[in-house]
Amino acid sequence: MTDLNTKARIPSDCKFAFLGLTDAGVDIPDVGITLPDGTHVFTQLPIELDSQWQSWLGIQASQISGANLVFVRTTTTGFAPQHLPISDNTNLDMAKQIENIFTMLRLLGTIEYESAFLIIGHVQHGRAVCQNLSKFERLGITRGCLPWIIRQEHLAEAATLTQAKASLLASSGDARNVRLFRGWWALTTALQQFYASDRIHGFVRALEALIYPEVGKTEKQFIHRCSLFAAPSAAKNKAREDLEEAYKMRCDVEHAHQWDRSLAAYPSAEREDIAYWRTRQMESLACLAYAKVFADNGLHQHFQTDAALEQFWRNPEHEIRLALGTVCDITELKLVRNYDGWGRAAFLEWPSGWRQTLERRYGSAGTDTFRALGFSA
Repeated sequence: MTDLNTKARIPSDCKFAFLGLTDAGVDIPDVGITLPDGTHVFTQLPIELDSQWQSWLGIQASQISGANLVFVRTTTTGFAPQHLPISDNTNLDMAKQIENIFTMLRLLGTIEYESAFLIIGHVQHGRAVCQNLSKFERLGITRGCLPWIIRQEHLAEAATLTQAKASLLASSGDARNVRLFRGWWALTTALQQFYASDRIHGFVRALEALIYPEVGKTEKQFIHRCSLFAAPSAAKNKAREDLEEAYKMRCDVEHAHQWDRSLAAYPSAEREDIAYWRTRQMESLACLAYAKVFADNGLHQHFQTDAALEQFWRNPEHEIRLALGTVCDITELKLVRNYDGWGRAAFLEWPSGWRQTLERRYGSAGTDTFRALGFSA
């Protein structure tokens, strides 16, 4: 355990949990913000690393002290005073809460960062004591993704989604027996994968959890049912073509074939770009579909049990479309052929108007600001 100097925003005699990211693309006030659930978010670590702490951490100290997105939860209640120095479920519950917010944030856009760490501990007599430091599981990106800047409204939405998911879970019983949450685990596991082939496998599996296909009809119903919320009616035929290719890719991965085997109709030089394209489409669709289900209280009743879910998909198409809406128009996600050094879509691949949007938000220095955040222009 190591003592740390606290800054004014951390109360005395409290337990705390921090989740910090370095080199994250973030645009929030320097003074920080407070989310609807009481979580605080800062652009710097709310504790100062003393010499003993820096000596113990070595090279990691500069990374931790350089965090530019830090989720913070503290509490001064819920434990006996003599238990303040003891790392217990109070700390772990707070850590889980901010981990959940971070994962929900990932549903809203591609989070990029250099490293992430989790610290739990307590503050006593004005001194912060770290009781545990651990690396946080990295969430990957799919090659060709567009840059995304985390803003205040995204963080607030992530906190609200976390509360909605907790409410749904509380009313659903054992999560292991609820198809929705088994699909959620498939989705979060997929987001941690490095290889796009593993990612598309998990994204399609997560979508299968939502659509409840009948035995022997999985491919047909995956294409049809997902198309009801993957594009507006006018674009349903194109969406179905994309969904069919994505599903066949998933099956090839499942059976250890080359992930682009089903794309033989395309010129060989284009297949990899198309495979990444299909992966990004399934990623966006799965992420936003789960966000929709968690956020919409009217949908909760349909996803709490297998019987309710089965009945939901027996409804007429227009009722399903009305209930789910178009959570993500996958036909609007474009094929990328040019990538930057990090694997993101190169600047020339960005949608038209993005440069103007940057300039409206940041002024004439908009492009330079994006470069400073690690995005190539």
